[in-house]
Amino acid sequence: MTQAAIVKPEELPLHCDGNITDYEEALHGLMVLNATIIRSLEEIARGGANAVVYRAGMKMGHETAKYFPKTDDVEKALKELSEILGRQYNFELWKPKDKDSYIITENGETFIYLVFRDCIVRQTLRREGMSQKGPLCQSLYGYMVGAVEEITGKRGKLEIVHVGPNTCLKKLILR
Repeated sequence: MTQAAIVKPEELPLHCDGNITDYEEALHGLMVLNATIIRSLEEIARGGANAVVYRAGMKMGHETAKYFPKTDDVEKALKELSEILGRQYNFELWKPKDKDSYIITENGETFIYLVFRDCIVRQTLRREGMSQKGPLCQSLYGYMVGAVEEITGKRGKLEIVHVGPNTCLKKLILR
């Protein structure tokens, strides 16, 4: 029996041939699989499911961000991350009209708002009839925090400000 070759993600081509129907069917299959895994994890781990998937998302964020140039400019890091991840987690920086900067400091807390528009997590939840703010959302929160930490060296925490069927607003708190 031969051993399977280990392929590193960076060795995979960015473009694959095939038609959109093939990709759409594969994506929907992955969405069902993710929902099933999350439901099972919730049955087994109950309240611990959030922590498990947050940690997994954080590890994925750190791994992905290893390929980004390091910077202490959080705004620049988030814009670059948004460009690269735009099709998976479409997000942009947002600021209230009364603020001059995306990075806001109030009451001793420094944070930046992120608006998530077309998010694969939210689409999976809608497709599978699951509610927002649960474990699958926690995977995205962990992913964002891990990526920001890896790129900027700053610790972070992502909080929900608003969830909706088409857009979610998150608050990335920087430490």
